[in-house]
Amino acid sequence: MIMDILTPGKLQQEENKKDFNIYIGTETGILKGVNLNQKAVIRKSFHNIKALDKDEEITSMAWGNEEQTEVLMGLRNQTIRVFDTDVKAFVSSRKISIGKGPIVSLGRLDGVTITAVKSGEVNLWRRKELVEINALGGGEFLTCMRQKPSAPHLLATGGKEADLTLWDLNTPNEPAFRAKNVKPDMLELRVPVWVTDIAFLDDHDTVAVSSRHKHIRLYDPERQRRPVVSFEWGDSPLTCISPISAANRQVVVGTAHGRMGLFDLRGKVEEPLRVFKGFSGAVRNVTAHTNHPLLFSVSLDRFLRVHHLHSGKLLFQEYLKSRLNCLLVRKDLDFSDFVTKPKESRKRNLQPNTAPTSEPNAKQSVIQELPDKMWESLKT
Repeated sequence: MIMDILTPGKLQQEENKKDFNIYIGTETGILKGVNLNQKAVIRKSFHNIKALDKDEEITSMAWGNEEQTEVLMGLRNQTIRVFDTDVKAFVSSRKISIGKGPIVSLGRLDGVTITAVKSGEVNLWRRKELVEINALGGGEFLTCMRQKPSAPHLLATGGKEADLTLWDLNTPNEPAFRAKNVKPDMLELRVPVWVTDIAFLDDHDTVAVSSRHKHIRLYDPERQRRPVVSFEWGDSPLTCISPISAANRQVVVGTAHGRMGLFDLRGKVEEPLRVFKGFSGAVRNVTAHTNHPLLFSVSLDRFLRVHHLHSGKLLFQEYLKSRLNCLLVRKDLDFSDFVTKPKESRKRNLQPNTAPTSEPNAKQSVIQELPDKMWESLKT
């Protein structure tokens, strides 16, 4: 008999799967671990509530490694904290003190942390050599920075009056791509730029952005500087965008008035394929799971919600007391914890025990055998 011996590391990983599959950062600086399943919802706050400060607001989050055992958190006071999901504790803290404003985005490249602050400074914190990029240019402030999944050394940045820009950390002096604004409107007025979020699509060649001015745009850096797709949705600012990994050129977009829609950016489609309901506040962050048709979102009404991508059904809605800013979802979560399997219906016995009786008024066909003499008379 072969027995599977679980090492302490494997046991800890199995325990983590049972404990928390979602991590959420709040305005009060609390990191919340949540486990959603059909039986019960487990929640835990990782912080000393008595020591909270407004400057410790969690403004950005990112995974620190591919195993997803480290959670990187960027705070308003420019502090970087690392949370270990194995030991369930904060293992390091560092204040960078560079530029002005909070940390808007975080990342990792070969174990080295990447930070982006509101004043436009993007830094790769190597011990021997500090790589610094001034991503703001002539804009007002930076709002987001994203890494390309297939090439982590490539970054995309954007902000208010700072259009989409791609950077290569190997050659940080000049941008690899700088987007060009769309043409003036019908009144010959300049269209304002305010990028709120950026998403590398599944083909890894195109980039989608959401705008504070209600624009959804798709860029193909190899073709042209202006967007290949650009349209407006609704009457409220767009706050976040997330790519759908299972479908090419599909994104989910959230708004400041509590709407969330699924868009297909192939062709001239300006209406959402599906609108997800249930919100009563601005959608702060949305994440589409990489392996399952699930959408995770946090909003200003302090709810964590999970929608089914294909049906649009609201699977979970959990109130978490604090104002929620951002979230991370584990890639190895169990899909059966979110969607119940339909019960198999028993097959009915279609063959009755007794033969069916005929109705009294039913017409019945009677076949009579004619004598041979009568057949012969008919033939003649």
